[in-house]
This record gives sequence, C-alpha cells and structure tokens, in this order.
Amino acid sequence: MSADRLSQLEKMALESPEDRELRYFLATEYFRLQRYADSLRELEHYFRGGDDEGVGFKMRAICLFHLGRKEEARVALQSGIVAANRHHHSDLTAEIEETLQEFFP
Repeated sequence: MSADRLSQLEKMALESPEDRELRYFLATEYFRLQRYADSLRELEHYFRGGDDEGVGFKMRAICLFHLGRKEEARVALQSGIVAANRHHHSDLTAEIEETLQEFFP
C-alpha cells in the first residue's frame, strides 16, 4: 500500500471514527508496516465496536508480543481461540493455537 493510501485511510478514520471496518483495515495496514503500537490503537477501536471472529485477537496478540507485553499477548491469543471456536473456525483456531505454542513453548 502506498503512503498516499495509508494517508487516505488515516484521514477517513478521522472523519468516521466509529467505522469499525475502516479501523480494522487501518490496523491491518499498520501491522503490515510493523507499526505495532499504531495497529494496536486501531484494533482497540475495532474491538470496542463489536465481536471479532478470532483473527483480530491474533493480530492484537502479535502486536502486544512485539511491544513486550507478553502476558497480555497470551490472553489475547486465548481469547482468539475462544472466539474462533465460537464462530466454528477450526482452521483459525488451529492457527492461533500454533501461534500460542510458538510464542509460549
């Protein structure tokens, strides 16, 4: 994604701060750029807006892990497993469990 596109997303988020989907897209872009604190901030907006099926929890956990907040990362991964199971996403459950084992052997 170009810097212009990131700038557009940031502007749109300022104009529509309650747009949950937009916050998720922005969090994903920050995550891709390894801007973990920014990604986490956008994910917190996203989570305040409703339920997540698991992948948001995984992204949150990875951000927290890279920011040195290891116990919070563990909790986020465990929450992601619960969410993925609740939504019957067995492949995602397995993926999050794998990340949990990788981070916390």
